[in-house]
Amino acid sequence: MSGRRGTVLVAVLVIISLSALAAAVLLYRAQAEVTAAVAASRGQQAYSTAMTGLGRTMAVLAAARGDQTIWADNPELFRAQWLCSDGANDWFFTIYAYNPMDPEVLRNGVTDESSKVNLSIAGLETLLALPGMTPELADALMDYRDADANTRPEGAEQDYYDQLPFPYLIKNGPLGTVEELLLVKGFTAPLVYGEDYNLNGLLEPNEDDGEATFPPDNADGLIDRGLLGVATVWSYGRNVSIEGEPRVNLNAGGDLGSAGLSAQTQEFIQIYRQEGKSFKHPADLLDLRYQLQKDQGKLKAGTWIESGVGASELPEVVDRLTVQPGKIVFGKVNINTAPAEVLAAMPGFDLDLAEQIVSAREQLDAPAKETIAWPYTENVVSADTFKAIVPALTARPWQFHVRCVAYGWPCGQYRVVEAIIDMAAETPRILYQRDLTRLGMPLAIDVEQEQMQR
Repeated sequence: MSGRRGTVLVAVLVIISLSALAAAVLLYRAQAEVTAAVAASRGQQAYSTAMTGLGRTMAVLAAARGDQTIWADNPELFRAQWLCSDGANDWFFTIYAYNPMDPEVLRNGVTDESSKVNLSIAGLETLLALPGMTPELADALMDYRDADANTRPEGAEQDYYDQLPFPYLIKNGPLGTVEELLLVKGFTAPLVYGEDYNLNGLLEPNEDDGEATFPPDNADGLIDRGLLGVATVWSYGRNVSIEGEPRVNLNAGGDLGSAGLSAQTQEFIQIYRQEGKSFKHPADLLDLRYQLQKDQGKLKAGTWIESGVGASELPEVVDRLTVQPGKIVFGKVNINTAPAEVLAAMPGFDLDLAEQIVSAREQLDAPAKETIAWPYTENVVSADTFKAIVPALTARPWQFHVRCVAYGWPCGQYRVVEAIIDMAAETPRILYQRDLTRLGMPLAIDVEQEQMQR
């Protein structure tokens, strides 16, 4: 009997243990479900906060797109902005960007996409001036994006891509993103991304240690942002004046009177066109003299006529006139925001001239830089140099690159979102958006600063 009691006791103990284990498993699973639900909820809150940051940035740009001092670096608007409290956490967002003035410190603002070279528009000379570019790469890119099947001397058309282990169709049109370069023959990740592995614009220890850790770098103490730092595929603008009025086409017989031109300039343009001449850019009118080839009314052949456009008239001329048909202009580089390395890649520029332009613009206020006329009107360049460089330039931004990190305190949950905001459309819109959270927290959080903002 005692043996039977012992067996029963053991069985009871086993059942109790199994029941306790089952209860523990159920409790663990319930706790895991609760933890997962909380994490998911916090993740969604972080994402919602990031989207609010994008929305608020869009509102700032809608109100002050033309004022670089508002959106370029403005901690009061873009740093540690408190959004809400859910009872357990406070939620903040920060807009951040690479800082060319001090690469060791991020700026709180957005980046003008027209401060970069548009890879879908740039000519061979401009492409070859970009960092890391070779004739082979430039030819391959131009073959990838052009509509024909004619292979350039060192390029590659569809027949090359058909022979790859995993063939694919090339674009034969504008690129969708800068990173689409990775589909073009010869382009590599180090060339596209540089050393900035987490895309935050700062030089991290693992980005400055040679081959010790990923990514590979040259350990020179400087951040190499690759082609992503100087190239875009998004830049375009509306072909309108500062007041938003459609520009008058110099070569198409438009209403010159509506452009505010003097009678002398209007007559000059009309006669010039009647003689079968055309303009390559409105800046051609600057100090232009022309000798008539045939009689024009009371004016005899051989007579010299003048445009009447000098330094004082130039801003109005380049603002209100155009030679490009249509409502949209693609790929212009902003003379007010582009760094020297980008300007140096533009036709008519070299590095010395680019640095001279950058240095001069730092001394000017916003009204002085409203149009592309200022390099000449401020005596930075000669008339001939101005006419050579101006066709590639604009003075107004339309698309903006935004990176936003949203985070909760004290939970530490965060979300990083990148977007391209387009202000050229009738209604502001997001052209492109992606989540960068997988790359890690892009910047250090100052908790005291957050609480002060709170």
